[in-house]
Amino acid sequence: MTRKISLMLTLIILATAAAAAERHLVEGIVVRVNDRILTTTDIRDRAKEQAAETGKPVTPDQYPALIQEAADEMCMLERAKELKLEVSSEELNAAIQQLREQNHVPDDAAFEKQLHDLGLTVEGLRTRVRDNILVSRLLKHELGDLPITEAELRQRFDREKDKFTIGERVHLEHIVFPVAVDKSDEAATLATARRLVAAARSGDDFKALVQQEVKAGRATGGDLGIVLITDMRSEVRDAIAKLKPGEISDPFESPAGVHVVQVIERLPPTVKPFKEVEDELRNSELAERYQAHLSSVVTELKKRYSVETHPELMTEAR
Repeated sequence: MTRKISLMLTLIILATAAAAAERHLVEGIVVRVNDRILTTTDIRDRAKEQAAETGKPVTPDQYPALIQEAADEMCMLERAKELKLEVSSEELNAAIQQLREQNHVPDDAAFEKQLHDLGLTVEGLRTRVRDNILVSRLLKHELGDLPITEAELRQRFDREKDKFTIGERVHLEHIVFPVAVDKSDEAATLATARRLVAAARSGDDFKALVQQEVKAGRATGGDLGIVLITDMRSEVRDAIAKLKPGEISDPFESPAGVHVVQVIERLPPTVKPFKEVEDELRNSELAERYQAHLSSVVTELKKRYSVETHPELMTEAR
């Protein structure tokens, strides 16, 4: 779905004044759909997530629309539950992995940082993705198949080529000489790395020199394969910025030690083939078409469910 389904919490906190048994509002129920609820805190969390995603704060006049969107989503999730629609762990893991690949997230730490910047946790993201899948599945159930031709997908592909562009990549061979924690051997290690660079630039085979050092236990290294420039550490990017295929960098340092890299090949930016992204295009097109029919589905659900919204509580809770 192009609509983003935010994390839903289910806590209500009521404080009771002991003397008069008088209750005052700490958390209000802003949205209720049957037994599903969202509180003022939940709505504020949604607003924070939206602000992180768009880069713009949610203003008070935008809260009614945000609350209505939340109510619509809850209606669809309630209907999905009614139909006993489910998402398997395998499906959910595959969807999360696809998100990581689409956003070129190299490792778990970078992934968690991106989520943190959006005000999410890994578990929160899993909930959002699961809800997205359920809503998509529900719309397909309610609306049936919406036929899409290959010609329509190719038109979309032409419009969205930037989305399917793979950035510049390089094929690297590298070696890393470790440096002591107190850096007592830093000068000697740099000298060793410079001698290796001089030998390679004089005609010795860089790969063979690397293997020799690795076999002797003095370094680690080998073929790094093809790597996206944007996925590299900044010190590696800087070291290879002006290197042509076959050229070798000067020694440079990182927390791992002293590095030397050789550029084997440079691959310019390219667009993924249509066939490789056809399924993704189809899913996006389907999501948009389902979205166009969303209001009619939600309208019918609201006739059947008990739905309440109280946007005024967001003002009272501030």
